Amino acid sequence: MGFRRVAPVVRVRGRGWLRLDARHAALTAALYTIVVSAVVAALCGWRLLVNGRHPHHLQDVYYGVQIAYLATLCTHLALIVLSCFLIVGISQERAGLLSPWVVASIAFMALEAVCCVYSNVLRDHINKRFDTICKVEMSFFTARVFINILALWGVLKFYRNLRAGFTYKDPEAIEL
Repeated sequence: MGFRRVAPVVRVRGRGWLRLDARHAALTAALYTIVVSAVVAALCGWRLLVNGRHPHHLQDVYYGVQIAYLATLCTHLALIVLSCFLIVGISQERAGLLSPWVVASIAFMALEAVCCVYSNVLRDHINKRFDTICKVEMSFFTARVFINILALWGVLKFYRNLRAGFTYKDPEAIEL
């Protein structure tokens, strides 16, 4: 069972400047995940610091909100590391390095949804209404879920191509 080379002209159907093959889609997903995870980690770190400086604003739900933000921060730091493994897996065409990112991405999206809702419900309990931070968090999370689904689709398409025997590497030169 040899590998079949995917010619650079074999692309997903696209018109004009939008020509995205599975490898480029997977690389785009990895870079997107690194950038967005860094932004979310910075925002969660900021919220942890703000809540830590003023714990009296959250009263008796302080620890619940802090744990939710800490869990979200840890998941995004893990996603940054796994995205680096994903980039290595894409460049070396190793399917074993792609699957941890896929599993973690799905699991961490679910965990982040629970943490986001939990922290917002706890803050709502104290404020007696959903504040602006809650609305911004939920809209940002909802937008990221849709883009994460597209990123998963791109990585899974590349994974299926690797499993089917396609390769994106140039053939090795044979010297006589």
